[in-house]
Amino acid sequence: METVVQYLLLALALTSVQISYTESRLNEKRRDKTERRYHGAQNKDNICEITNRESKVHCYCENTDIQTATKADCWVFNGGIAESDPIWASFNSQPHLEKLTFNVRSDGALKFVPLHVIHRMKRLQKLYIHYATLNKIEKKTFSNMTTVRDITLMNNKITELDFSAFTNLPALVNLTIKENKVTEIQRDVFVDLPNLRYLDLSFNSISLAHDGCFEHLTVLNDLILEANSITVLTRDTFRGLANLTRLDLRSNKLSMIGDLTFAELWNLNELLLDNNELKYLSERAFDGLAMLQKLSMTGNRLRSINEGLLEGVRGLELLDLRNNELEHFTYETIKPILENLKIKTSVLYLSGNKLVCDCRLSWIQTLRNETKSEPLRLALEDVTCILTDANEINNGKEVNDALADGNEAQSASDDDQAEPTAQPIVNQLVIVDMPTEALPCPRQLTGEDSLMLSSKDESYGNSSSLLICNVSLVLMLVLSVLSIC
Repeated sequence: METVVQYLLLALALTSVQISYTESRLNEKRRDKTERRYHGAQNKDNICEITNRESKVHCYCENTDIQTATKADCWVFNGGIAESDPIWASFNSQPHLEKLTFNVRSDGALKFVPLHVIHRMKRLQKLYIHYATLNKIEKKTFSNMTTVRDITLMNNKITELDFSAFTNLPALVNLTIKENKVTEIQRDVFVDLPNLRYLDLSFNSISLAHDGCFEHLTVLNDLILEANSITVLTRDTFRGLANLTRLDLRSNKLSMIGDLTFAELWNLNELLLDNNELKYLSERAFDGLAMLQKLSMTGNRLRSINEGLLEGVRGLELLDLRNNELEHFTYETIKPILENLKIKTSVLYLSGNKLVCDCRLSWIQTLRNETKSEPLRLALEDVTCILTDANEINNGKEVNDALADGNEAQSASDDDQAEPTAQPIVNQLVIVDMPTEALPCPRQLTGEDSLMLSSKDESYGNSSSLLICNVSLVLMLVLSVLSIC
């Protein structure tokens, strides 16, 4: 009997263990299923882990766990995403983003700024939107974002910036609205941006910048207006920009610059006017730019420079006038900055012009010998002048005769050479290679140009000096032809 009881107790114990083990396995399976369901729901709501291939937005983050990402690079696919699309709620999973980028992959896929997402990012510092279709930036579109330091809107087909489109952004330092279709800058577009230092409006279609359109940007350092269609500038265009240090106006349609145009820019250090259509510069165009060190006007249509133009920019250390149509550039013109050009960092570019060979260019040879700047010496060695044949060399008769004699001599020196062909008259010479006495002088010199000449230079009016000058020029031209042949 006792043995039977023991067997019964043992069977009961084994049954109890089996039941406990079975219940444990069932509970474990339930937990696994619950956790899988929980994590599946999390992944569905996590903007950094969107697995649905049909989703219109996919973001790549440096950290994918919930509430850990600080950077999200988002790609917008497919067209017609709406502000009510459920995907926007997924951004709630990453409230600590500091940098957020939207790259739109097809036209019309994103037609609005997702403000309801952006305003929830309390730590956001950098916002980039590329290739959207935004058209008009409405009033206060970008406003009341206290942490944002950098906004870039590139290739978004923006045509209009409304009043106060950018306002009350106390931390904003850099604003780029580049490669869009903006046609004008109205007043009060940029308001209450106390720390904005860099504004890039390049590669738009801006033809009109209203007077005072930048006046609220009192601490702005860099203003980039490159590759627009601006034709007119006035002093009031830049009103309020007392702290601007760099102004880029390259590749616009400016044809002239009037008096005191940049007078409001007291701290300007660099002014770029390359590749415009400049034909005329007022004598006082650059007055007020006492701090200017770099002035570049290459690729324009300037035929002359007023002798008083550089008086207002006596601190200039780099002047670029390449590829214009300048015929004269005298000592009187360069005198206000001549001493600056003797230091090691200075540069003056004059190549690619139509300078006329005469003694008023003798200062170039003197400066080349006196400057400590190797870049300047190299630049001066590229400057050429054109020898006119009207008066300086007896209507060119001596040159033509000498060139003909040179051709015959060259032919005779080589028996195997074919019948000589007519050579073009070479009339462009490197200024620094010409002897000073070979530079012909106009009959009358005024001002300090005459002071740059030696006593021999000043006697060029008599016939013997002209004869020496002509012979030197003929010899130089003959040598040039021979070296070409």
